[in-house]
Amino acid sequence: MGFHFRKSFKIGKLFRFNKNKKGGSISVEGPKIAGKKVKVTVNNKKKATVSLQGTGISYDTDLGGKKKKTDKK
Repeated sequence: MGFHFRKSFKIGKLFRFNKNKKGGSISVEGPKIAGKKVKVTVNNKKKATVSLQGTGISYDTDLGGKKKKTDKK
């Protein structure tokens, strides 16, 4: 464990920008489904997360292109 610092800026009613020492992310809060907010987050690691807040249900996916193949001879 260690000390962590994060700064968050709200942009309008739906957007939030989070910044820490390793990078940042942008979150968008969407409509409510079954009374729970849908949240979409994209970060600098080319990863996207869609979650239903308060339920523990989320889906992660990589946004990067194809991974480089290394040829071993």
